[in-house]
Amino acid sequence: MKQHMTGLSEFLTFRIDVFNDQAKQLATEVYEEAHGVSLRELRVLRLAYATPGITQGEVVAASRLEKTLVSKLITSLARRQLLVREIGAQDARWVHIHLTDEGRHIVRQCNRLGRKMERSLLSVLSESDRALFDRCLDRLTAQVERDALDARRFMT
Repeated sequence: MKQHMTGLSEFLTFRIDVFNDQAKQLATEVYEEAHGVSLRELRVLRLAYATPGITQGEVVAASRLEKTLVSKLITSLARRQLLVREIGAQDARWVHIHLTDEGRHIVRQCNRLGRKMERSLLSVLSESDRALFDRCLDRLTAQVERDALDARRFMT
């Protein structure tokens, strides 16, 4: 099996996907066990916490989740009374999202857990390694954004 994986593990994006999947699975298990919310639900709650009155469309853009999934998540969170939806006063097509007291409480509790998990994850890196990692991640993100503007150049 290891031999077959060699081709995949040579690609940075595959290695990042594996890491990301494992980290998200751990976070989801912890958040669901402690507070009954999935990582995706928490992403919506955190956005509404940071930006009270955020629109559903803004959640879609900021969360990097698809529109249909965001709609289902918001409906589920509203049913559980963690957030409320409000039709826009200026434009009825806009749905604004506000957290309930319980929703805000869950975000605060999950943020504490998230910081603990992140400290544990980063504990294997020295302070200088962390700073270098942050700089590298910023540079790689900027490069992929530049490459996305001209993806056709890779096809020639």
